[in-house]
Amino acid sequence: INAVTTNSQDLDMAAWYGRFWSPYKYVDYGQGFKNQAVSNYNFFPAITLNKYFFFFFSVEAGIFFTLYEQYYSTRKYFLAFESSYGAAHLSLRGGYSFLKSKKLECRMKGGVSVGIAPDMYHADYTEMLVYPIVDSITRGVIKRNFTPVFPMLSGGMDISYEVTQRFKLSIAFNYQKGFIKISEYDIYYNDGNGMNDQRARQWGKGDFYGIQLGLRYSLKR
Repeated sequence: INAVTTNSQDLDMAAWYGRFWSPYKYVDYGQGFKNQAVSNYNFFPAITLNKYFFFFFSVEAGIFFTLYEQYYSTRKYFLAFESSYGAAHLSLRGGYSFLKSKKLECRMKGGVSVGIAPDMYHADYTEMLVYPIVDSITRGVIKRNFTPVFPMLSGGMDISYEVTQRFKLSIAFNYQKGFIKISEYDIYYNDGNGMNDQRARQWGKGDFYGIQLGLRYSLKR
């Protein structure tokens, strides 16, 4: 009972840094579009505040940042076309520590988050491969004006090891699932006859997988 009472007072703050990967869906109306299914390996920093309410149960509030990158290539335009857009995510997740000892903790987390991508725009673009001859062109429209705020489900797991009475080293695995389209390419591309005769679409809802290293600092024990 004393152990439960003591641990239920735990409060810690953590800083995280890692990488994340974003899948994009697509449809090709031609025969030469190449989806870069796992589009980026970009930075993934976060700050979280975690409170234990019982020995095994906790609640984590956090803010983390993603720089989404969206890629594609074609059979003729083998260089990948890419554009980037940033987003902030406010998350609230409940945690259950299925393994917890004095030094080691393994915890599952699940909840919701709200993504915020304020850079709203709708823009035309053209890219061409000019060496050795101009034989490959891709053009289209980047659509990022759907919504600046989008809800997501947020889940993950972290493993923490206590190195001192105040500090824990952690590794975290994260997954977020979106429901609203936030980015789309409407694409026309060359499939070998010198004209942009083929069409494709590629879009994303903010989904991503991430891995982070973190340092947790105990504010209250």
